[in-house]
Amino acid sequence: MSKKVLLATILVMTMSLWQGVKAQDSVFSYAYQGNTLYYIIDSTGNAVVVPPLWPDYDETNDATWTGYTEPSGAVVVPDSVPFGGTMHAVTEVGHDAVYNCELVTSITLPSSVTAFGEYAFGKCFSLTSFTVPEGATELSSRCFWNDPQLASVTFPLSLEQINYRAFYHCNSLQSIFLPDGLTTIGNQAFFECTGLQSVSFPNGLTTLGTAAFYGCSNLQSVDVPGSVSVIDEWCFNQCSNLASVTLHEGTETIGSCAFRECTSLTTINYPSTLKEIGDYSFQFDSLLAIPLILPESLTYLGVVAYGDCHSIVTASLPGSIGEVPGELFYGCRSLSTVTLGDGIWSIGEQAFNHCPNIDTLFVKSAYPPGVGPLTDSTFFTYNSIVVVPCGTRNVYIADPIWSEFAEIIEDCGAGIHEEDFPEVKIRVENSCIVVDGAEGETVSIFDVNGRSVRNSDLPSGVYIVIVGNRPAEKVVVIR
Repeated sequence: MSKKVLLATILVMTMSLWQGVKAQDSVFSYAYQGNTLYYIIDSTGNAVVVPPLWPDYDETNDATWTGYTEPSGAVVVPDSVPFGGTMHAVTEVGHDAVYNCELVTSITLPSSVTAFGEYAFGKCFSLTSFTVPEGATELSSRCFWNDPQLASVTFPLSLEQINYRAFYHCNSLQSIFLPDGLTTIGNQAFFECTGLQSVSFPNGLTTLGTAAFYGCSNLQSVDVPGSVSVIDEWCFNQCSNLASVTLHEGTETIGSCAFRECTSLTTINYPSTLKEIGDYSFQFDSLLAIPLILPESLTYLGVVAYGDCHSIVTASLPGSIGEVPGELFYGCRSLSTVTLGDGIWSIGEQAFNHCPNIDTLFVKSAYPPGVGPLTDSTFFTYNSIVVVPCGTRNVYIADPIWSEFAEIIEDCGAGIHEEDFPEVKIRVENSCIVVDGAEGETVSIFDVNGRSVRNSDLPSGVYIVIVGNRPAEKVVVIR
């Protein structure tokens, strides 16, 4: 290559670079269908919608459009704009582009727009609906930050990610239908969207970020696909009208405080893949009443996870957790029957404090689990009957703490001793107590508190059976 050609090539490249930088730094306006917006030309030659004060604009200053005529009503962004004698495709709505434009009611974007900047449509107090163009793969952080009138959003199939606080405080959103391609809902994405009543999660979703739906107080039910292995901490905290949660095989972790203060929650299932339930996960869920039966896959259970869940009556903890954490059921005043699986070796401080109605403890371990001194209030009362494995009663009686309980009996199978009543046999079948050989005699069944119970579908517990005028017999039912 000759020196002249080389010099000409370098000159052309230098001019091109200079023109690109010059174009990128030049903010220009363009009026279209009654509204004027501002643009720059990026290094690729495409146009980006920007605020009029770009690049010096700071979103902490609400005077975005001071000295400029801000857009209003129905805003239509063109698919291309003229600059320097050339038409340039509009491909991005940049950060703060129409921030704080209180009179904008709708925004229509061309299909060429596939990217958005932070606060792009933030604090547009009159914006009621929005359609994200097909081709867009993510919504930027705070994209629709604090748009209180935004009631409807249509998402494209191309969307993969909704970022941090994208719909923060969008209180008029009621229903969200998320596209199949979406994989990530970022931290606080729908934080305190208080009008949100329903959301459909796609089966390919993998990430539910921290506090993603925190404070969505009108959300009524959620069905989280098994592709979400971790429901992150605070995810549905303070969703006070959330009544039903459905989880699927594949979910492994419920993060700390994930469902805390969901005061209407009555129903949740626990998949067999679940490994962790974090601290305070369900604290103050006062209507959660279904039998709490945690899966054997669980290896970690956090402190106060079910604290102040006043409606839980029955709880079964797997031995796989090893230790019952401190204050686990603190304040669960309706709790009456607890099963501690074989493998539980320790019970934390105040785990059952302020649980005054526990009447039966099923302890599956052959050796008494460690319990702190009486002064640590692990149990609120020691009036419960403790049911232990056959042949271990003496070991429990010898323990200084377990010996404090009202009565310790062994689970060796139900039945009246043959030497006392050879003609009568008691057995448990299909969660019912069956008495053989007592034809014509009255059979009465009571719980340990002396209340008469119906002999049908009995929950786990200790029951008192009286046959005719014979002495009462304790019968253990385990489901």
